[in-house]
Amino acid sequence: MSRCNNCKIQITDETDKCPFCRCVLEKDEGQTQDKYPEAWVVARRFHLLENIVLFLSILIEAVLVYINYVVTPFFAWSLIVGLVLLYANVVLRLAVIGKSGYMFKTICLVLMTVIILIAIDYLTGYNRWSLNYVMPAGILFMDIGILVLMIVNHRNWQSYMMAQLFTIVLSIIPIILLEIGEVTFSYLTIIAFAVSVFIFLGTLIIGDQRAKTELKRRFHI
Repeated sequence: MSRCNNCKIQITDETDKCPFCRCVLEKDEGQTQDKYPEAWVVARRFHLLENIVLFLSILIEAVLVYINYVVTPFFAWSLIVGLVLLYANVVLRLAVIGKSGYMFKTICLVLMTVIILIAIDYLTGYNRWSLNYVMPAGILFMDIGILVLMIVNHRNWQSYMMAQLFTIVLSIIPIILLEIGEVTFSYLTIIAFAVSVFIFLGTLIIGDQRAKTELKRRFHI
């Protein structure tokens, strides 16, 4: 804020001269004006960074696909690199810059990791290590993440019950794959299913009325 000694008025605009008499203004040291950071400028820079990384990823993948086709057409290693680049872009946009909640980020990133590793397993001969170990391990990681978030946000712990139900549904998938013979290592699959179920049951029993109220509210019953 500035002051015109000639007109005896204060000028709030960012200018060096008085708009009435054109005299040079003096800074009013007694008055301070709060300045807030321009958040949109920061957001724009992050958005620009996202687009640059995406463009470079597409460019790198295109070059690698061509090299793969010319040099080693019998093994699609460029697709594996493409999956890694895709995952890096998802992590940048969702986990680093994204404004979604921690639970949403955790579930999305774990699911993305499992899907990409299953694809890599398929491209490298399909030895089923992704189904035997990665998938149930991802479900266990989500269970642990839910427990940690419930402890941290203990005042609103019941809001994570839907995420618990989601992990139970996910843990049924490896059980089905085990029954049809796609999963050959049963122990980790059964452990993941049991942990998901018991975490939900523990929340429902210990939470008592608050847990029941949350379920009624979610399912409108």
